[in-house]
Amino acid sequence: MLHTAQAKATELDQYLFQKQILDNSFKIQNSKALDEILNVISDEDSRTLPFQIDQNMLMEKYQMSANKVEIEGIITTPDFSQFALDVGDKEVKQLLRKNILQNCSLLFENEFQRVNPYKVELKLSAESQSYDFKIKNSECKF
Repeated sequence: MLHTAQAKATELDQYLFQKQILDNSFKIQNSKALDEILNVISDEDSRTLPFQIDQNMLMEKYQMSANKVEIEGIITTPDFSQFALDVGDKEVKQLLRKNILQNCSLLFENEFQRVNPYKVELKLSAESQSYDFKIKNSECKF
């Protein structure tokens, strides 16, 4: 089991395991220490933002904690406002959610984010509309 988990483990997972913040199955052992490290990492990562998630979304703000990631981004699709008017709000939300779920491996990139109860809170803004999503790791297929 450990060999399988380590094959998917990121450098961060391995570091957190070495510091005994995660156990050998990447379960969180020390949430407070994890929050402290993730806060520093989030501050460092924010210096490299924005970055493109896919052809439709640009991430502008990223904050990790022991139980969630908060992301703020913008929708970069040309003519998105017209598209949203044409298909309707409900359909747009369904399409965006489907697209987000297809990118789970990017949103939950570390093994500890996949094996512990974890979620992504994502706020996407377009010209005239804002969309909020809460995605649990249990909704993803890794």
